[in-house]
This record gives sequence, structure tokens and C-alpha cells, in this order.
Amino acid sequence: MKGRSNYPCLVAPTHAAAAPCIAGRKFPECDDCPYFVAKDTAIAANNAIMNYAYYLAELNYSGGFQPRELLVLDEAHNSEAQLMNFIQITISDSALARVGIPERVPNSTEQMGYFDFAEDIMPLLKGRSKEIDFLLKKDSLGPDAALAQMQNKNYLDNQFNRLEMLLHSREENFTEWVVEKGRGKEGNWIRYKPVKVDGFAHDFLFNFADKVLMLSATILNAPTFLRSLGIRSQDAEIISVESDFPAENRPIYLRPVARLTRNYIERDLPKLVKEISEIMDAHPDDKGLIHSHSYKNTSYIAQNLAARHKKRLVTHFSSDARDAALDKHIRSKSATVLLSPSMTEGIDLAGDLSRWQIISKIPYPFLGDPQVYRRKNLDSSWYDWRTCLTIVQAYGRSIRSRDDFAVTYILDADFPSFLNRQKGNLPVWFLEAIAS
Repeated sequence: MKGRSNYPCLVAPTHAAAAPCIAGRKFPECDDCPYFVAKDTAIAANNAIMNYAYYLAELNYSGGFQPRELLVLDEAHNSEAQLMNFIQITISDSALARVGIPERVPNSTEQMGYFDFAEDIMPLLKGRSKEIDFLLKKDSLGPDAALAQMQNKNYLDNQFNRLEMLLHSREENFTEWVVEKGRGKEGNWIRYKPVKVDGFAHDFLFNFADKVLMLSATILNAPTFLRSLGIRSQDAEIISVESDFPAENRPIYLRPVARLTRNYIERDLPKLVKEISEIMDAHPDDKGLIHSHSYKNTSYIAQNLAARHKKRLVTHFSSDARDAALDKHIRSKSATVLLSPSMTEGIDLAGDLSRWQIISKIPYPFLGDPQVYRRKNLDSSWYDWRTCLTIVQAYGRSIRSRDDFAVTYILDADFPSFLNRQKGNLPVWFLEAIAS
């Protein structure tokens, strides 16, 4: 089951998420609406498959699906992050202007000022929603205007409910929130983030099934994983199985040549490029993958490799271009090398699509994110766990079955000491692949 925007509208030249029915207008064709036909089929089926975003929105807000006996969460190591993305609240100047709210995001130096803003703006959201409701009931708007106003009303109601949840959870000391802020082309924006989501997981994620089965190759540290989702150890059974991928098919070579922390990155990026060049020379006829960690590193590597290596590169410098780069690499018959900071998960480079890969830097979560910074201070084991999780996920992009084979190189000079500290967080099947 997919989200509404993936289904065409039979009435207007748009998708179901922008269809006239959003504004309450019904047509004979609505009985055959592809979205609602698919949804009704999924509701009636014994088993329904959906992504996290659709599941969270549908089960918590839209309605229709009834509780099930079993909920299966695949890639469960990401369930905390998915829940975080669902609960966080973003307010921008452009969105407020679009729905007719005169207030603008403040330029406050204190976080408390942004929480005061959240409380002050709630009556405005509610009042504007009532004004739009009155307009819609008069039925004096044209189809396009009615649809736009209905979408505005949905936004206003949704933001009001989310801000109400935020303020209630803070008043009850239910959870701590932080504020991320920024400025774009159309003005300021703020994002309210809960530091932890353990207090929300039961009601928003787990409450729609009698039993929950969570699957992942990278649970790694079960106590930390359970704690992150508010699961008591006595309520869970952990089943861990060994990897059946032979270690000799997936060797990891440590080549600690470059320190890429803030104080050393300018000095050591040339060392990184030199080592990448040597590895590319060792694999002239094989496709490969370079995990660059950041767009800054991506740009430096792409600009400073020798010409013979540059012509093999397939890269991207924005998240919007990621899928196109991946597709180009997959379709190419040449020994292309995919250079990316954002392909540690969610891609399948089986067989000849990647016979070697490079992890250039230990992928610590970004401490410039106030949620990550605060969470690390509260629970350093969570920060270590997320780092190890990303390393192991990156390692798995090129080895996709027991018969597959690929070589992994780790080039961060700090990795040997990191490895000594984190052996308890890294799975045995990862450690056994490290070549001596």
C-alpha cells in the first residue's frame, strides 16, 4: 500500500493527494478511485505492506485500518528514526504565509522563546481553520480554490494537534524537546524535535498489533535498541543468528591513512585521495562504491583524483540527485565507481555492481543537530550504537548473498582505536572479516 500521491485521480489531471475529494467534492468516478480501491483491498487483506511513513500517518491520523494480530517491522534499526521524523514539527514563514497566518518565526537566541511562540500561535491556527471551514461551508469557492483552502485547513489542524502534543509532553515532563532553526530563500523555519521517542513508541508505533516482530541485520546492541523505543527487556525476546555469508568472501582491510576530524581534515584529505587512487588502480575492471561521508569530502575527492579515475566516477552533490546517480551506475556497462555520502543504507549493489568499496570516515552522527548533541550527552552508548550501526550497514551494500563477494577498505586513521573501544557493539560476523 502506497501513499495517496502515488495514485492518479480519475476526475482531475493530478494525483489522489490533490484530488477534488480533499475539499469534500464527490463525483461518480470516485467509486473507482485507484487509491481508495487499493486502500479498501489492503484493509480487507490478511496481510498489508506499507512503508513507515504511510503506516504512521494512516494508523495515527487517517483511520480505516483496524488493529492486527501481528505487526512486522523490517529494517527495525531505523524505527526510532522513522518515529522521530513523524513526531517532529516544522514551522516556516512560507507555510504560515500560505495559510494566511500573519505571524512569522521569531529570531530568538533562547530556546524558550520558540516554545513561547508555539503556545502563542496555537489560537491563530485554530481561528484561521474556523475561518476556512466557514468559507467551505458557504460553497462559494471554485474547485481549485476550495481544494487549496481544504489543504490549508488540513495543515492548520495538523499543526495545532502536533503543537498541543508538544506542549502537553513538556508540561508533564513527558519528554524533552530541542529546537533546530534555519533560514531559507523564503524566510525562517524552526523544527521542534523530541530528544527521545521512547515515550511515544507504544501509542504511535506498537499499539496497532497484539505482537510485534522486529527484523534487522543491525540491532547490534539489544539493550540500547530496546531502551531507545521504550521496550522493557522482560517484554521482549531477542533472537540472534549467525551470518551464513563466508568471511573469506567479504574481507575488510584496514588502511588507516587519513584523520578526517575537524582539526586534521584539511591536512589529510590529500592522503585520502592518494589511497583511493591506489585502490582504484587495484580494481581497474571492477565497479566499486566509495562512502565519502559528506558532500565536502565528495567534492574534494571528485576534484582531486587523476583524470583516469575521474572518468570512472558517478557522483552527486545533492540528495535530489542521489537516485539518478545510483541508476546511472547500475545501468553503465563500464567499471564505474559510485561516490556518495548517502548510500550507507537502502541500496542493493549485488554481484558485479560492486566488487569493492571504501568507508572513508567513521560515520559519527552529526553533532550539529541539537537532538543528536543532547542525546549523546544523555546517553553516550546510543551515539556509539548509531555509529556502529551505520558502519555495518555501509559494509553490507556490496555483499548481498552468501555467494556474493566484495572487498571493503576502511581508511580512517582513527578506526583502529575505535574498533578497540567498540568491539562489544560490532557483530562477530563483522569482526571475523577484518583481515589481520
